[in-house]
Amino acid sequence: MESNRYENQICVRFCVLHRLLHIGVMITFTLLAVTGFALKFSTETWAQGLISFMGGVPGAGWLHRVSAAMFYLIVMAHLVWLGYYKLVLKGHLTGPHSLFPQIKDFQDLCQNFRYIFGKGEPPLFNRFSYLEKVDYWAVLLGMQSMGITGLLMGYPEFFSTLFPGYVINIANDLHFHEAVLAVGYIAVVHMSATHLIPEVFPLEKSIFTGKTTKAKIMKDHPGEWNSLYADEK
Repeated sequence: MESNRYENQICVRFCVLHRLLHIGVMITFTLLAVTGFALKFSTETWAQGLISFMGGVPGAGWLHRVSAAMFYLIVMAHLVWLGYYKLVLKGHLTGPHSLFPQIKDFQDLCQNFRYIFGKGEPPLFNRFSYLEKVDYWAVLLGMQSMGITGLLMGYPEFFSTLFPGYVINIANDLHFHEAVLAVGYIAVVHMSATHLIPEVFPLEKSIFTGKTTKAKIMKDHPGEWNSLYADEK
């Protein structure tokens, strides 16, 4: 196979900053999920044990809020990096190698369905597939609504002076259901599509090491391979 010649050739896929930000998101997201659901179901036996370990309801609430603040700071750091990348490094925020959606993502989705049902070839993903872009935008946009509803719930006395009281109840409901959606998506879609596929099980290491092989890029992101490594064919 052509890819065998690139099996041991290493290239950098993620820089140090992106790897650190991912680790930060992973840790804070996990803490938010654990503390949030423990507080929501505080009358259940399993939740009472967790809350007791965290120093009671005040301790769990404090940890939840600190994790939320850290999560938001991580996202802000990423946005600052995007500004630096665009304004100082003169990079491109759009295009085939970016995380911004393109028409090709919809075309890849349709092509992937045709491939799944034996009606065509697999899509030629660029640097990021449509699923990877969904992962990215789900975090970047989802945390905005989670942050707003979280603030409303965290300071109900203040916001009740600005809005009708039922707004706090709506925020509570939205916050919980979006949390269920987020945790379910990460646990089922992100984990199965990223870490549980046979070739990398039990862990896709590139987001932690920053490195991958050219053979893996050729297989998983042939569009990127064709544009960046075409001279090596």
